[in-house]
Amino acid sequence: MTLTHRYLTLLALRWFATGLVIPVSALLPLERGLTLAELGVAMAAQGVVVLLLEVPSGALSDAWGRRPVLLASVVAAGAAYALVLVADSVATFALAWAVTGAFRALDSGPLEAWFVDAEHARGAAHEVPSGLAKAGSVISAGIAAGSIATAALLAVSPFSTDATLALPYGLAIAVVAVQGLTAALLMDAAPPRTASTGAVWTAALRGGVATVARPGLRGLAAAMMVVAFGVVALETFMPVRLAELSGDRAEAAAQMGVVAAAAWGLASIGSAVVSRVLRRRSPRATAITLATVEGLGLLAMALAAGPTLLVAGFWLGYLVHTGFGSTYNSLVHARVDDAHRGTALSITSMAFLGSASAAGVLLGLVAEHTSSSTGLLVGAGSMVVAAAMIGVATRR
Repeated sequence: MTLTHRYLTLLALRWFATGLVIPVSALLPLERGLTLAELGVAMAAQGVVVLLLEVPSGALSDAWGRRPVLLASVVAAGAAYALVLVADSVATFALAWAVTGAFRALDSGPLEAWFVDAEHARGAAHEVPSGLAKAGSVISAGIAAGSIATAALLAVSPFSTDATLALPYGLAIAVVAVQGLTAALLMDAAPPRTASTGAVWTAALRGGVATVARPGLRGLAAAMMVVAFGVVALETFMPVRLAELSGDRAEAAAQMGVVAAAAWGLASIGSAVVSRVLRRRSPRATAITLATVEGLGLLAMALAAGPTLLVAGFWLGYLVHTGFGSTYNSLVHARVDDAHRGTALSITSMAFLGSASAAGVLLGLVAEHTSSSTGLLVGAGSMVVAAAMIGVATRR
């Protein structure tokens, strides 16, 4: 099995599990009694943990090795999904999202860094942008497959609404167990280090932070903080709007499974197209264009008076969603070396996830006091602003 095939296989498993829980992640807490504002507060626990662990975990990947950190993220993912199964209050859901924050912090860079390191080692650094775009296609396909599986589960489940919405989390636990075993088999182990892990970790952390403090990377990290508001709006308010239109959360979850599956299928196609575009156009121009298009999708969702335009805007946003993410990461990889790659990825991921926690609270409050459409308008404006910020940060 080639390097690329190993990388894409691990990505498919990782994101299939995520696809299973996406359609129900907002609806299950609401079914168990949380309000939109309480949902935002509980989700903020993820951002707090990410802020604490993201950069140290990235440095740990640089110091300890990519495979051990990825395996630790698998354990955290399984624990987070198990906690959601039993959560029934703001506090218990906050605990589940806190563990999810640990999972996201550990998972944010080691697999991609392992792939990029290996490409650089074989003298194929020029293949990284298109390779990451292919990965985006696989990520989207994995999420689409997971969403389809969830839609099927919800359609045939004979259980109560609460139990039905919890089923995808049980299946996700089994998938992450398979992912962990596969990673242990397919990822190459790092060579042993002569220095202690603690000393290497400290050096990696300092060097990585210094790298990201440079103007270009600092600007990219700031842009990702703004992007978080658009992504949170896209992911949070779509199922909420569908539930508002249908009047039944279980029915909305089943519909969302189909809609999300189609959205991630479009994202897979979009990423495949982006991988070809990046062979002719620069990652900078491509990232700016894709962020703007995602903002237009959010604008259409905000203005929608019925489900047709709502779904169309959602699909437009997801058509470019993962393609934008992989193109953005290409801009980051071009500005760091192998020794600090994991730390740099973690810092940009921290910028996104930390900001996303604040976005969850703020957008939840906005929606609670105005409407979900207003939250979508804020998300649309955020993507356009982020596109301009990326342009400024990467001018040289």
